[in-house]
Amino acid sequence: MATIQVRQEGIKDLNLNRFRAVLDKGGSLAKGCRFIVTIRPPQSIKTFSADLDYLCESTEFPGRGFSVVRSRSYGPSQLLPTNTEYQPLTMTFICRADSTERRFFDDWLDVINPTSNFNFEYPNNYYSVINIYQYAEWGSVQSRSPYVPQVTYNWRLHRAWPTLIGEQAVNWADGEYLRLQVSFAYKYWDRPNLQ
Repeated sequence: MATIQVRQEGIKDLNLNRFRAVLDKGGSLAKGCRFIVTIRPPQSIKTFSADLDYLCESTEFPGRGFSVVRSRSYGPSQLLPTNTEYQPLTMTFICRADSTERRFFDDWLDVINPTSNFNFEYPNNYYSVINIYQYAEWGSVQSRSPYVPQVTYNWRLHRAWPTLIGEQAVNWADGEYLRLQVSFAYKYWDRPNLQ
């Protein structure tokens, strides 16, 4: 009778110290609170303030996927990619009392489609570039210095523009500060300096 040998694959050194070493090699765990968003809008918007970079409270790191078609030439069918797809992105901004943030996005929508005539502007006149940066918890992954922030990943969204400014709920009973949700469309993203 023949014996079947099963090849052992997988992790041989499975212990907590090895797990911690693996994490430390990549700078420990990434935290979702270490990010910043920069928006460089069209020059036609007068209310822009660079302070907006500090006021993005939450967003998503952008995804990428494919639309697919089922194909079969012989044997089982399989899915094949036909087009790259980028999903819209939503950002939430903290609002200050002078309404600069709301005014900025309202002005941007008015550039895209002015309420004075409702004629849409040529897209190159309202496109923007948005950068999203992920930072290490420490200033440097290697030195763990907290004084110099280190970008560990960067997404640059090309031909970005706001598609929707969300409603802002207000009431007398709530002492919370106002937030503003804005959805963005964009053509594609790349990873500058990380190719």
